[in-house]
Amino acid sequence: MMVKGMPHIDHLDKVCESSVLNNHHRASFAKKVNWKANKPLELIHIDVCDLIKPMSTRHNKYFFTFIDDYSRKVWVYFLKRKSEVLNCFKYFKVIVEKQSGYNIKTIRFHQGEEYISNDFEAFCTQ
Repeated sequence: MMVKGMPHIDHLDKVCESSVLNNHHRASFAKKVNWKANKPLELIHIDVCDLIKPMSTRHNKYFFTFIDDYSRKVWVYFLKRKSEVLNCFKYFKVIVEKQSGYNIKTIRFHQGEEYISNDFEAFCTQ
């Protein structure tokens, strides 16, 4: 015992989980991006996220984020249901295209179920 008053711990055969995680190899983030926007609205990243519980005072459970790849500007819309995603996207598209003078060219998102509805796909195809 090196310090007086310290309890003796006899767990040398056990592994500390936080030590293992702290010393674990981490892959670095990609330094080169495959494609980056050269002008506003050329690429918009979108995502629907659950709000932290409890829900908001207006009973919104979700928020819908839009990030312009070129300017990194972020827009956030609050939703009561995921079924509101298409109408919210349509509203966002009209507003930002009118304000900026540019058209949305590409949207990027994970394969969330809120985007793969027939209506959303048909709207994007148009």
